[in-house]
Amino acid sequence: MSVRLSLDASQSVASCGVSDDGGKIVSGTIERAIENFPALIRDVLARADISLNDIDEIVVCIGPGSQTGIRTAVVTGNALALALGKPVSGVLSTDAAAMFSGADGTFQAAVSAGRRRWFVEEYRREGDRLNRLDVMKLADELPEGTEPEFYPPEAMSGSEKNCAAGVLMIAAQQRHLISQAMLDEVRPYEPEKDWFEDR
Repeated sequence: MSVRLSLDASQSVASCGVSDDGGKIVSGTIERAIENFPALIRDVLARADISLNDIDEIVVCIGPGSQTGIRTAVVTGNALALALGKPVSGVLSTDAAAMFSGADGTFQAAVSAGRRRWFVEEYRREGDRLNRLDVMKLADELPEGTEPEFYPPEAMSGSEKNCAAGVLMIAAQQRHLISQAMLDEVRPYEPEKDWFEDR
């Protein structure tokens, strides 16, 4: 059985989720991710009755969205991956939003860019496969017929329909949408020379 942990802080609220191969997802949301991410992770793991040592893979939302939030989630995901010796990869927030859309055929998914602007991506659902169709756009207005999946935050209260849950669905069903192996970019600090040699 493969157990996955997902992290997101790109949206108005941060979210964390845990899933297994049986499709069970336990997730939660919290405000102010920088201060509260560790508590959220502990709470979700406890509700799922899973320990950190049970985690096989970590998936992190890499945006678009809040730059500070994305950095928080990526650093947390990389730190956990390094500590646990597990793989970590990234998923786009628009992909996670598209997972929740019930639309068939071609449709658009949108997430908040702040300041009443939107990141918009076009998709096509072909059977069980979800495909990106174009380059993401930054729009001043939502396209007609498009509803954002993760906004506003009050609509998400007590809901499993959050970005971390969408990320887990991608990791289980749509591996082709996973964008980046982030841990490959982590490098240990290697000074070129001893700073004290010339002093």
